[in-house]
Amino acid sequence: MRLLVISDVHSGFRQLAKILEVATNEKIKGAFACGDITHFKPLDLFKFDRLLDEYGMECIAVHGNCDPPATLELFEEVEVKLIHGKSTSLGEYTIHGVGGSNFTPFFTPSEYSEEEIREFVKNFRYSTKNILVSHCPPHGILDRTYSNVNAGCRAIREISDNFDVILCGHIHEARGKVEGSPLVVNPGPAMGGYFAILDLDSFSVEMGRV
Repeated sequence: MRLLVISDVHSGFRQLAKILEVATNEKIKGAFACGDITHFKPLDLFKFDRLLDEYGMECIAVHGNCDPPATLELFEEVEVKLIHGKSTSLGEYTIHGVGGSNFTPFFTPSEYSEEEIREFVKNFRYSTKNILVSHCPPHGILDRTYSNVNAGCRAIREISDNFDVILCGHIHEARGKVEGSPLVVNPGPAMGGYFAILDLDSFSVEMGRV
């Protein structure tokens, strides 16, 4: 099973359309979206949903720190499946989601304390094969900012061993993959044309840019 991984669209729908075209040409019909779908504009979620529908792409998503709280209510009106603080099934895998981020210096609308994030993840129902879709990376993994700060989430790092794969974003400049257990992937900002393709059969990752 090959799946598209995107993050940090920030309402950059022209670039997203190019990414979806590449994925469609690769016969990919499913995607994970790791947050910051909008750029402080909740109604842009509808544009995101329409674009995915145009390309026949099903999507499991979490929100990001730049997706205002009102965005969460709008997920009830779209086909994109929000899994913040929840678990769902995809084939033989259980997919878990945590959106928003730990506190940042920028006072963005969907930031949470580490303790709040610990409460979100208490709802997870683990199985034998688990994938985390998170906006924020685990602390110390793909979370180094331009100012040389590890800005990842400690609450997520504490539970990282529960997952076979962790998909994240948030730190645009920390794009990359860390192979191991778990496999951690930050596809980079979709607003800049970055994406990744995850093969769940071979546990391989292709990093791409349009």
